[in-house]
Amino acid sequence: MSKSIFFKFSSVLAVVFFAAHPAYAGGGGWFIKPLGLMLGGAMLLTIVLTKLKQTNFLSFVILGYIMASVAGLPETTLDQLDSHYHGIRSILSGFQQIGIVLILFMAGLQFNLLDITKRTRLILVNGVGYMGLGLLLFFWAAARFAGTEGFSESIYFALCLAVPSSILVAAALKNSEAEESLQGQISTGITVMSSLAAIVLLAKLSATETVSVFSENATLSSLTNSQFGALFSSLDVFKSTMVFNLWLTEELVILVVILMILSKVVLDPVVRYLLRSSELLFVSALGYCMGIAAICGFIGISPEAGAFFAGISVGNLPYRLDIEDKVGPLKLFGGALFFLTLGVEMATIQSSNFSGNIVAIVPLLILVVLIKPLFLIITGYASRLKGRTAFFIGTTLNQSSEISIIVALLAWKSNVFSDRLFAIVIAVILLSLFVSAMGHAIQPGLYRSFKWLVGILNRNISAQDLENKQNIVLKDHIVLLGFNEISQEIGEFYEEQLSPERVFLIDCDPEIIKHFEEHTDCNVDPVYADPADPAVWREYKLSEAKVVVSCTGSDIDADVELAGYLKKTAPDLPLLAVTSSHENSLKLYESGVRYVVQTDQLASKTFRGVFAEEIDRPSAESFVEKGNRHWKDTRTIRDDLGEIFKLV
Repeated sequence: MSKSIFFKFSSVLAVVFFAAHPAYAGGGGWFIKPLGLMLGGAMLLTIVLTKLKQTNFLSFVILGYIMASVAGLPETTLDQLDSHYHGIRSILSGFQQIGIVLILFMAGLQFNLLDITKRTRLILVNGVGYMGLGLLLFFWAAARFAGTEGFSESIYFALCLAVPSSILVAAALKNSEAEESLQGQISTGITVMSSLAAIVLLAKLSATETVSVFSENATLSSLTNSQFGALFSSLDVFKSTMVFNLWLTEELVILVVILMILSKVVLDPVVRYLLRSSELLFVSALGYCMGIAAICGFIGISPEAGAFFAGISVGNLPYRLDIEDKVGPLKLFGGALFFLTLGVEMATIQSSNFSGNIVAIVPLLILVVLIKPLFLIITGYASRLKGRTAFFIGTTLNQSSEISIIVALLAWKSNVFSDRLFAIVIAVILLSLFVSAMGHAIQPGLYRSFKWLVGILNRNISAQDLENKQNIVLKDHIVLLGFNEISQEIGEFYEEQLSPERVFLIDCDPEIIKHFEEHTDCNVDPVYADPADPAVWREYKLSEAKVVVSCTGSDIDADVELAGYLKKTAPDLPLLAVTSSHENSLKLYESGVRYVVQTDQLASKTFRGVFAEEIDRPSAESFVEKGNRHWKDTRTIRDDLGEIFKLV
């Protein structure tokens, strides 16, 4: 539905704009035909890319490049083309700026501090380590493979390759139903941190100046009077640039403070009123975004950064989800404008800048896709993550970002990047997005093949130590694999018995394990290990358990493998598993699971019983008692286990 709305909206707006413009009215319309072909072709290509599990904005880049190539851009420049098609340069530039501003406004709108604060320690350790190692690696690689010169070229080149894609990460987590898992929360948090760092450096891009006066072999003794004058003049420029950069940082802080105050004092009541009308909210959000971007451009701050922080100020309101739903087409429309014009811009670069730099593009692509995930082994070791978690985070973040594309484009237009550097970095970014998206579809299989890489992270306590030091009996024990509400209910069931039986919980979330280790009054014996690891099943004697309940949910392949393992080692042992999918339920039953807790089916059956009991009661009484009981139960979960249920 969103794609249909997007194509209708963008197509109609483009046609109306150009048909109404005096220069193209009356049948001239030289730009309408290629624009229509680009949008129509992008729609068809999007269908193909969706089948290949690719992000749809690649289709706009490809079609923009193809249509520009047909127009003859590889043989000329935009300036020369503008003399033939009067106004095309201004039109493309305007489309591009609008697209960037809308993309960053929506990125700011979707910025959520909970994505960082929910797992503060784990996100900070892994996020800072991931970005720090990435910037160091790609700063070196920029000079080694791409031949960058100077700090500005190298740092912006490194930034473009270090920042992961929020679009691709969100899609991967959604497809694997892992948004609220430990790996999903850390991946999202790292993406948010990286994007924020990119926006701050993007704001400073306009203040970056290249100071280059002499060749490396020049010496003071060989300088002429004019060269001495140039040297001191350049030092003045350098000093003023440094002061400007420091002042720009203060301006950004002041801008954020002002927007946050504006959000609380003005935007809150205004947006509450605007929510009554989708059309009014849409137009007002567009006006607010463009207005803040224009003001920032006037006072010397990057309009793109201004749009991002404007989005944050709106997203900070309690109506964020309603606003996102109503102004969502802005992101789609902005993305189409930007990526179409990006394809056109790429076509202005001589093809030799792409084909002649394969020896730089290939190793940089390998570093992004294959080496960046290894950073999570280092940071995972420091934060005590298990191997599976670190591997899945690393292979989720192994690409560059759509924000990186914006940074690279603006760096190119600011003459920080040459045509050659821009061609290299944009090729690496787009290829990394393509390769990474394909890898996301086969992550579980990749882990099974390469889990030896993260074996050092799986430091588990031995079964002998558990039995001798913690008095845990690994015989006829109740085993819970992973923690969620169902695990909690099973634990409370045994705790309420006259002779409470101990429950053995295996989980790879260090904060959940810490919670139960601190609460020694409960009947749960936690152990920090990967519940999907066959070595853990053998070590903790799952084949000798009384019952095994897998509550991992999202990792269906691990549950199928566990069912096969228990079928061989303990065919009479009941295995229970949890899923939210009907299709997965059938797959689990076919693999040998004794009973599948299919949450949607169970909820609907439970509600049917509640409905049957309450529907014939008097209107003033129906559902009152049930609702109050559910409210109290929910309050109990929040109050007694509120902190831990924020994590799952």
